[in-house]
Amino acid sequence: MRGRRDMLNSGTIPIASRRPLTLLVIATMLLPMLAGCTGLGGPPEPNARVEADRTSINAGESVNFDARASTSPESTIITGYSWDFGDGSKAETVQGYTSHIFAEAGLYEISVTVVNDLDGDDTASTLLTVNGFPKISLSMPTAIRTGDIVTLDASASSDPENGELTTVWDLDWNVDSDNDGDATNDNDAMGAVHRFTPYESGNYSGSVTVTDESEASATRMWNLTVLPRTYQVIWEEKTVTYDWDGYLEQGHIYTITHLPGEEGRIMSFNATLTLAMDILPIMLPQDNFSLTVDVQDDGWTQTVRTEQGNVTHNASASMEYLNLNPSSENAHNLTADSLEELIEMLNSQSGAGFGLGDWLWIIEAEEADPDFPIDEVDPDGGNEWELVVEFTFLVPRISEVGV
Repeated sequence: MRGRRDMLNSGTIPIASRRPLTLLVIATMLLPMLAGCTGLGGPPEPNARVEADRTSINAGESVNFDARASTSPESTIITGYSWDFGDGSKAETVQGYTSHIFAEAGLYEISVTVVNDLDGDDTASTLLTVNGFPKISLSMPTAIRTGDIVTLDASASSDPENGELTTVWDLDWNVDSDNDGDATNDNDAMGAVHRFTPYESGNYSGSVTVTDESEASATRMWNLTVLPRTYQVIWEEKTVTYDWDGYLEQGHIYTITHLPGEEGRIMSFNATLTLAMDILPIMLPQDNFSLTVDVQDDGWTQTVRTEQGNVTHNASASMEYLNLNPSSENAHNLTADSLEELIEMLNSQSGAGFGLGDWLWIIEAEEADPDFPIDEVDPDGGNEWELVVEFTFLVPRISEVGV
């Protein structure tokens, strides 16, 4: 006992006693270094990093995610990546790169968990904004009549993010108005509400496209039936008389041009040309004129010449023609896109268009020979004339029938 106490008092420790202490110090120094190899203190963790090629997209678009910048401690390797896209979808990859399509609008947190070969792990995340498509609300009629105003109203359309909307209308899918080869993408009109008037009957197809501030757009097709108008037609007879007069000298011609067809469908006419009586009726020859009617558009020409059967009567010439156009069924209904189209249809119906163009009345003083001279002077080198023409028309009385 004394010897050990002396060693303690002297501060000297025998070699055999110092060995456990030395081992304790060495173990303490090596413990942190051996932790990664022995599992002491948990496995070494990697450092996860993730980036997206876009931070904002429209619904239905794809985003690429890159975690290849993640690292793991020396002498360890990354063995896998676990992805959570925040929309209920998950994925496992060996490489730190993947892509995903987001179908619904919203704000998503996308995370990746990086695992190394010692089961160490780390998680990183990024945010993504998915813009929703506009929702189209369209109000319009399904059928109208020609000449009616159509109102296309998409003003109730909405944007999930409450942004401003731009509205574009393609008014006819049968017409490629911008000549790009696609008749369904034209910009025929802009604005949430558009009005137009179709003048031709038929089935129309078009579309409305609504676009938000993020260029997300929705398109909706529309159809419109344009019906012709219905008219009741009742034919009424009408008589119109035209009267012209003048004076012609020998060999002169006078021409009258008019459009009787503007009054209605020409059914018949009679025309009489009358000459004034000579000053001395007992002296011959009497004056004689010719009357020609020329309906140029129809290639129809007729001519008569005045005659004097009795020296007490004025020389005259007459012509009369009946049934120049067919009569029509009375009180019947017809359809047309407009009143103007109906009238044109009636005039051209079944050959009923005779006489619609210019009528020429040509009066020629063929025989206005000098009268019996008085003091060697011809008292009248020509003659006065009067032309009376009476036309009979069928005039349609038209009233629109409501639908």
